[in-house]
Amino acid sequence: MTIRKLYRSEIESSIRMSEFAFQYEMTDEERNERIKSMDPNETWVIEENSDILSKATVLPLHVYLDGKSIPMGGVSGVVTWPEKRRGGLVSQLLHHSLKQMKQDGQVISFLYPFSIPFYRKYGWELFADAETITLTREQLPPREDHKGKVKRVDKDFTIIDDVYHQWAKKYTGTIVRNEKWWNQSVFKRKKGMLVAYYNHEQNVTGYMIYEVKNQKMTVHELIWLDVDARRGLWSFISNHDSMIETATIKTVAHDRLPFLLPDPKVKREVSSYFMARIVDVEGFLNIYPFHLREDSPPIILHIYDAFCPWNDGIYMINNKNGANNITFFPPNQQADDNQIGVNCQHPPKKGLRLSVQALASLLLQSQTLNVLVEEEWVKGDAHTMTALNDSLPKLKPFLYDFF
Repeated sequence: MTIRKLYRSEIESSIRMSEFAFQYEMTDEERNERIKSMDPNETWVIEENSDILSKATVLPLHVYLDGKSIPMGGVSGVVTWPEKRRGGLVSQLLHHSLKQMKQDGQVISFLYPFSIPFYRKYGWELFADAETITLTREQLPPREDHKGKVKRVDKDFTIIDDVYHQWAKKYTGTIVRNEKWWNQSVFKRKKGMLVAYYNHEQNVTGYMIYEVKNQKMTVHELIWLDVDARRGLWSFISNHDSMIETATIKTVAHDRLPFLLPDPKVKREVSSYFMARIVDVEGFLNIYPFHLREDSPPIILHIYDAFCPWNDGIYMINNKNGANNITFFPPNQQADDNQIGVNCQHPPKKGLRLSVQALASLLLQSQTLNVLVEEEWVKGDAHTMTALNDSLPKLKPFLYDFF
């Protein structure tokens, strides 16, 4: 068996393999568009006797972390023919893909799981929920005075791109969208119309992607930058009251939208959405926005990663000359006992012990340190726990996209 990149001549068969596995069927037009847009260099396959047995795609994306763009490998289209399943092929592909991601500088990876337990085996962990709220016609917010206007516009990303990025930087895990992503992912997946909110100075300060069908409004994205834009967009939704019985809005889980409604007692559905995996712990820690003082003692983390052994080891985090500094001690390198009070050959006496999954949950703020300690996902001394907790920025994970 050989692991290699997909050949261009195999794109159509790869697409049909996905159609079979995920039980959908494209039209000829959709398939031809996918063939033209698909980059075979993004897909790894396992081949035997010229037959593709298994495949996985890694999309080279960027996501926001505390307002900063970082490289991310988006795993999708993981498929194995039924007769070849349970033979370890996916494990080989994922390990190979993660090694390549590390070489390419993609310090973190996201995926949407068909099975959460399955991908937990390989180090991915839940980091973002999705929430939809459904309002009846009677629960639609009242029309409010606003200074600007809502306008229906063509699906031209340049109209709303700046609004999206201003909003996305407030969250962690949001995709850094470019022209290709807007056109080939956002607008293709999210059917319906686009409206933009223009304030009194004719600047776009909000937008909505939505569709109305069978007396139901479905809002795929609803983004506003200020209260005036929110009032204008909500009034626009309410103006559909003669056409709809319900309005369903996808929004940030556990966020402000229900609270802002006159009647917050709406139907709310929260579901587990995307998983994240730290590909390169040292690389990720080096760009993570820890809030550390120069006089703070180092924070010591003992990380174990069963699937990506290059992450195993001790990490010492401190502030030097006003900048965060990470020192990594692999398992085969003995550390200075005077420096961190422990070496990799003996049970640790200082610092925290946690898996790469617990680290992702903690740093992406999908779970608090208190919860992880109570459930024994994190173990160690109380002093380090307090120091680490104090150093963490306040982040809110969310993802509006899908791949």
